[in-house]
Amino acid sequence: MKYANQLQSHNTTAYIPRVATSLAIVFMLLSGLSYGQGYIEGANISYEVMPIKIKTPDGEQNFTGSNFKIGTTVPIFLAEDRSRYLLVGGNLEAFTFAGSHPAFEVSSVYSISPTLGYSTMVNSKFNLTGLFMPTMNSDYKNLKGSDIKFAAIVRGSWKVNDNLTWKATLGYRRQFYGPQYVALVGMDWKATDRWRIFGDLPHNVTASYAVNEKVNTGFNLFVQNATYRLDNQDRYFEYNTVNPGLFAEYYVSPQWAIRATAAYTLIRNMEIYNKDDKADGFIDFYEMGDRKDPLNPEVSGGLSFRVGLSYRIVPGKK
Repeated sequence: MKYANQLQSHNTTAYIPRVATSLAIVFMLLSGLSYGQGYIEGANISYEVMPIKIKTPDGEQNFTGSNFKIGTTVPIFLAEDRSRYLLVGGNLEAFTFAGSHPAFEVSSVYSISPTLGYSTMVNSKFNLTGLFMPTMNSDYKNLKGSDIKFAAIVRGSWKVNDNLTWKATLGYRRQFYGPQYVALVGMDWKATDRWRIFGDLPHNVTASYAVNEKVNTGFNLFVQNATYRLDNQDRYFEYNTVNPGLFAEYYVSPQWAIRATAAYTLIRNMEIYNKDDKADGFIDFYEMGDRKDPLNPEVSGGLSFRVGLSYRIVPGKK
């Protein structure tokens, strides 16, 4: 089974969540100023390391993958009460694989993703946000116009009361395997003064506990999906993961937060396909059709470690 894009969640000391993904990149921007969000995440830098193992008839191949991302979001307010605004942002990614791994032909892939969005308060309870994002994912060798894929996302957020907000998200994205459709149901529930549960199912769920004014910790489950064109024989690389993990977050200043996450990847699909190996489509993590088997051996699941630094503007936080 293949799994679709990442939505990754955060919590502030005032228990204000941030929901992110890939479409990790798309949802990071979508959540940056969504209704009930409570803060603006102006910039984010993250670095992830994952030990990787492949079993072959000639023995095991062990190597390391690393994923470096930079993202930024800038709101342009269109109304004095800030009820309507544009979202302008962009993201960079470098995904590299070190060591010797002849059974896995990928050495590095990259992504550039400019983004434009619009958000408006329809009424006092309901917010509507949309995003459009072209993405160029490949090994950046012999770049082609067909490397650019497009995504569009629409999210509605309905505030039931001060402790509960419901969300619904619909989206479409072109991948190298074909179309991907996104349909998510989300929530943000303040269970107690210290516990908050939030996420966008089936992509992610987070249970966050506020230890004190500067420290949050908890559990996070997220899935991730992305595809990249490879110049070698015009193939493409597909990356799908399912990651339950534990995190700890510390505010080094009122605006800067650092988060560390240790996860165990239950499913880690790092698969290489010929360019004509297509699926009929994906609905979130469910693959439709009968696509051919990948060209490379299976990659084992295992640990991953991520550290991230975020610049956040939290109204009312001192």
